[in-house]
Amino acid sequence: MKVIKRFKDIVNANVHAKLDKMENPEKMIRFMLTEMEETLIEAKSSAAERLANRSIIEDDIKRTKELLKRWEDRAKLAVEKDRDDLAREALVEKSRVVKRLAHLEEELLQMESIVASMQEQITKLEAKREEVRDKQRMLIQRAYHAKEKKKMVETLRAIDTASSYRKFSELEEKIERMEADAEMAGYSGGAQTAEKQFSQMETDEAIEAELAQLKTKKKES
Repeated sequence: MKVIKRFKDIVNANVHAKLDKMENPEKMIRFMLTEMEETLIEAKSSAAERLANRSIIEDDIKRTKELLKRWEDRAKLAVEKDRDDLAREALVEKSRVVKRLAHLEEELLQMESIVASMQEQITKLEAKREEVRDKQRMLIQRAYHAKEKKKMVETLRAIDTASSYRKFSELEEKIERMEADAEMAGYSGGAQTAEKQFSQMETDEAIEAELAQLKTKKKES
């Protein structure tokens, strides 16, 4: 049965696997719920038809059993009346009815099996639908998280390739050289500042000495 197969495909579907193939997990969830709803409507309609067919078979079985009893009674009556010819005809008809009854009972068993299977699948699908509804928000968040995590892992894997890592190492070495140059520049700047300070001190000392000389000359005069 195509309907039952469709039930099983949906009930046994790996939700996360399907979400992983979709760019929009939320859209996928809505699609799955819609698919479940449509399948349930189709399934319940099909199950109702099977139940109606089962009722028809049960009515046929009931009438066939009544017909069987009638031919049995006729065969007995014919024997009582010493009408072996009619008794034979009645038994032939009875045999035909027995075969039809066996066929109908077998058909009923098959129909009951189909109805039971469909009802079981309907129950499972309804439970799966409610599960998806209850977990809809969390499933969407988990799906997005899984996609983001996968993207990060792929990015890290790409960075970790030999060429990328070599470029990273070269960049690290360049930064280290820049840092060393900056430190050396700092030292040079410090030395230059000290030189200026010493020069200033020497200039100040010379000025003071010259000033002292001028004061001495003034006193002598």
